[in-house]
Amino acid sequence: MKSTLRRDIAVIGLILLMTALPVSVFAQTAKSDKVPSYPGAGVLQAGDIWESFRPLNYTVTPATRGVAILSIGNFDRQWSTPGSHWPNAYPWSPYWGKWMFASVHDTSSTFNPEKIGTAANPSYYTNDVSTAGEPSKYAQIAYLPKVVGGGDPLRDYTIDPYFTDATRQHAIYEAAFPTNLGIDVKFRAHSFAAPNWGNLNDFVMVEITYKNTGVLDMDMNGIPEQTGHKIMALSPYVGSQSHMSTSNYRTGLRGANGGMVPMGRQTAYIADPDPTGAPWDFVTVFPSSTTKNPVAGKRDFGFNYYPGKEYTDVWAGWVIIDVKQGAIPKDVTKSVADLASKKTIFGTHPVGLGAERGWYTSAHATKVGYGAPRQLFLTSIGQWFKDAGRSLQNNPNNYDLEPNPNFFKADTIKDIFKFVPKGTGYTVPNGDQKYSGVFDNSSFEDGSADASTKYPTGYGVFSKGAMHSEDYNGEMYSSAGPFALDVNEEVTFVMAFVAGFRLEGIQRAVEAARWAFSKNLAIPKTPALPKLLVKNTLNKSTTLEWDKEAEKDAQFAGYKIWRAAQYKKKSWMDEGMRLVDRYQEQDVPGPVPSSLKKPVNPKFDAFGLINATTLQGRYQPDTWGTYDLVKTIPKSELAAITATTNPGTTTTTGYAYKYEDKDVVLGFSYWYYVSAYKDGQFEGPGGQTTTRIETHNTNRNGASALWNLTYPYAFANVNYPLATNAAAYQAMGGVQVVNSALAVGNVVADVGVRPNPYKRAALHDNRSQVYDHKLLFYNLPSPCKITIVDVAGQVIDEINFSSANQNVGSTFWDMFSKDGIEVASGLYIYVVESGTQKKVGHFAILR
Repeated sequence: MKSTLRRDIAVIGLILLMTALPVSVFAQTAKSDKVPSYPGAGVLQAGDIWESFRPLNYTVTPATRGVAILSIGNFDRQWSTPGSHWPNAYPWSPYWGKWMFASVHDTSSTFNPEKIGTAANPSYYTNDVSTAGEPSKYAQIAYLPKVVGGGDPLRDYTIDPYFTDATRQHAIYEAAFPTNLGIDVKFRAHSFAAPNWGNLNDFVMVEITYKNTGVLDMDMNGIPEQTGHKIMALSPYVGSQSHMSTSNYRTGLRGANGGMVPMGRQTAYIADPDPTGAPWDFVTVFPSSTTKNPVAGKRDFGFNYYPGKEYTDVWAGWVIIDVKQGAIPKDVTKSVADLASKKTIFGTHPVGLGAERGWYTSAHATKVGYGAPRQLFLTSIGQWFKDAGRSLQNNPNNYDLEPNPNFFKADTIKDIFKFVPKGTGYTVPNGDQKYSGVFDNSSFEDGSADASTKYPTGYGVFSKGAMHSEDYNGEMYSSAGPFALDVNEEVTFVMAFVAGFRLEGIQRAVEAARWAFSKNLAIPKTPALPKLLVKNTLNKSTTLEWDKEAEKDAQFAGYKIWRAAQYKKKSWMDEGMRLVDRYQEQDVPGPVPSSLKKPVNPKFDAFGLINATTLQGRYQPDTWGTYDLVKTIPKSELAAITATTNPGTTTTTGYAYKYEDKDVVLGFSYWYYVSAYKDGQFEGPGGQTTTRIETHNTNRNGASALWNLTYPYAFANVNYPLATNAAAYQAMGGVQVVNSALAVGNVVADVGVRPNPYKRAALHDNRSQVYDHKLLFYNLPSPCKITIVDVAGQVIDEINFSSANQNVGSTFWDMFSKDGIEVASGLYIYVVESGTQKKVGHFAILR
């Protein structure tokens, strides 16, 4: 056997990542841009809701016919970029896609040519020719690179997402492009990383400026057909199609998903009064029951990911906030809030104020033809007609296009430019579906069970508006307008994408977005997000190091250390999303106080579907959370962890503080973050006040809080960085598997293996790993060779280990032989060789 042990058999070594994946799987094949294959697109992942945007000048695809001003999330139908992922880094999206369009109607001009066709886009419609008596009087915004203004760096550009200052609280993405209709579009999105209080990080605000240059270039060949053109009626539109139960964990792609089965997909318009008495006025998608109108014991709504029976009850949607007269300001920290609102062609506020909020926008669930501008335009302004969806009529050819009698003087004319408002005695124009009062499913949260006892007045109630069971034959949309634009006139459409836990959560996100806009984005500012470095040690522990940039804030009061441990098995019903909005209020380590947990929907009663034995209804903490408080360090106690005052504490260059977490287990997966908090008096949405705000988990495991080619949980994606690439792995916020650090020199004396014996499974065998079963070798030097033999001296496998990362001194073995056969139970011997040193040990496997 000795001679067998000394054999030098050449094999291909596996450089195993913390997640036990081979290097080839992680090959860096992506382009240098931040969104592979989509140069110019941008991803905002600063806050608790993640969104990705691909502007029209980078969106010429058959799916949108080259006319979507913005594609939002799931550009490739593979979910390679986020679309309303909430909370941050939770691997689920409710949407197949979201889009923004804009259409116009003009009786003074004829939009020619009627159709632009290319080999790539044979159905690239920009206007309508199929309407009897109204040819070419409708068009929608479109773009091709040769359009007038195309390629002009002042009009046609994108800017990668960035933070507005060193605090890393406010992130921005921008784009601009000219169009066929002579309307220059400029887009800016705002995302707030913190505070995780008052739902101020549960929205992404979008501002889109439309500037009418007056230059028509309908065939987009760079030669104007008309100058000095005035836009008679413009209507911006936001639409979505829900998918509901899609997870892209591990691959960051569509391959790992639960499909649409079998829960219902509900879209809704919420018109109940908010705490001020004004209608909530937003659209949403949420998970309902597997069957309509379920009986007691079958009310299984709230499972966004039904196969795992994950009671998450996440609601997502958007809200139109205002349309302003003027352009996005040069100061990126500001919004257009201080500008006057742009009136519709009927002289109204673009949305409606007070009790009239939402009166002058349209919302509907229908199938809109993106290549049919007339249909798009008429549906977008459906509220103004007698019946453009109110009776659930989805075919625009059958709309009753007479003026809505609630708002206009009675007439049979069908020309919107001749509609005459009543002036007095008017009520809500109700031609669209949002005021149909149709609720086609009883499995939704109506507030009857708990709103009066659990929530203040105005939250958690849904009884007014409309609800629609969605499938692929329809979509949810909302829109504003119509607006007239003179030559060189600019207007800015303002809306926000929102999400939250249960109806009350998304309502508070809507409220927060409106409040932030009213404050011109001057929300409570946290200290700077700490720069964090997480490392392993030879002592089988983990150290956290962070800088002191946060202390430049005069109100800085201390730090908190948070940890998510993946080996834990937690209940969605007990914790999960119930903690997301308020867990950071905990100041003392230990169990999360019940007062910080939001209530489960009391109408949910399908508890028989949750089986702890099979892990149905259970979860393992991951990148998104849930996080446990490890330690609170007030400002007065910082000296104990500062290298300057404590010579025993040495830190990496650029970091000021160091904390060692010894309460970890070798081979297990962890996520850490350090938050900085400040004390004072802070005002928030809805009259909320607090005396403490803090940074959020966007720096988990040292993450940059900016997009890094893929999701932090997509460790099997080709764009995920190797653990040996320490800088990229840190920027991603990759999982911290507690390995030993690299042994110094070629020392092999401390090399060990765990668990020993391996009995059926190891606690570090969890869903974040590709292999279901594995052993961990630790305290390895680099390079070294591990030879595994059986008691007969036969070589079972060899591992050539190498690491350039001082933080990675461990590797997993999947317990398969070099011939690809899973090894049997028994006693095995391992030999570790590095340079001239050698160690012999043994381990047992019990299947």
